[in-house]
Amino acid sequence: MADPSFALQVALLDRLKEEVVSCKTYDHVPMNAPLPYVAIGLEISSNNDPLAGRREIRLLYLTVWSDFEGQEEVKRIMSEIDAALHERSMPLTTGRVVSIRVIRKQSTPEPDCITYQGSVTLRIITQH
Repeated sequence: MADPSFALQVALLDRLKEEVVSCKTYDHVPMNAPLPYVAIGLEISSNNDPLAGRREIRLLYLTVWSDFEGQEEVKRIMSEIDAALHERSMPLTTGRVVSIRVIRKQSTPEPDCITYQGSVTLRIITQH
């Protein structure tokens, strides 16, 4: 069976649509995209147990961007992401998601003192 990485990305974009998360989610953020938005970022994949077959542990990073005054909007969007993904089933067109967990959320002001960034780290176990 083919690597489920791209199928996972498509499923994440579908799950995090605007009806679930109160802003757009992008794989590639268009120039001048209005804030707030969520961007799918870095993905790290490892097969730590070759005896388990094609089971991979993935760390996937989502970034939330906002220009709302204070961290309220970033924290609300991170909470929406958590509710949409943590320990929820996620069907894929290739492979399957064994487990998906939100393992870290963080928010911080940017140096411009206008923009806030939120980071959500997902730990996803997939199987080919």
